[in-house]
Amino acid sequence: MKDFFMLIGFSEVLLVIFMQWEVYVTKIVKTFSIGSYIISIFLFYLSFVQHSYLVLILAILTAAIRGFFIPTFILRRLSKDPRRERESKPAMGTAFSIIISLVIAIFAYVLYDVTMLNFVGVLSGAIPVALIFQGAFLIISRKNAFIQLIGYMVMENAAFLFTGYLFPDLPFSVEAGTVLDLIGVVMISGIIMRMRESTPKKSDDFDELRG
Repeated sequence: MKDFFMLIGFSEVLLVIFMQWEVYVTKIVKTFSIGSYIISIFLFYLSFVQHSYLVLILAILTAAIRGFFIPTFILRRLSKDPRRERESKPAMGTAFSIIISLVIAIFAYVLYDVTMLNFVGVLSGAIPVALIFQGAFLIISRKNAFIQLIGYMVMENAAFLFTGYLFPDLPFSVEAGTVLDLIGVVMISGIIMRMRESTPKKSDDFDELRG
């Protein structure tokens, strides 16, 4: 179980680093979709190990909503205007973003070792913590609202890894609440983006989320 968790975790970290390197929004969305399917595989495996049908339901929801529905929704919105498929003005250069991502991964490990390792007792728990920081950095380092939304969902995926592996005895209501919170973020973001589309302005559409 530990080796499988580390494989899943490192795969997620590599995918997020690739997102930092990529400037095409469509590729970032597709990469997130792959990462969500990987998380759902982990949850499927966890459901059989724990003999929990609730975790199995969460795995199905993760694959359906994060892996398929949300990426499909975003890609359809982008297909209406191909010029939006590429972020025109990244806040940071690609190389600099990757270097910071690596520094964040090291910082997350040190922070976890100092603050949580003695309490949790699992060294590999630093992986989802690093993913949470990576998702936060994806939000603040990019100006495209779609990419920022992906950053929020990366943090949610990290929370699934953290609670699913390190705290398997937590009530399912906590995990279900996370899913509902994600759906709410997506709906609100969709409304904001639609309002921006209906308002003509000179700057690029889908600027960073505010408020």
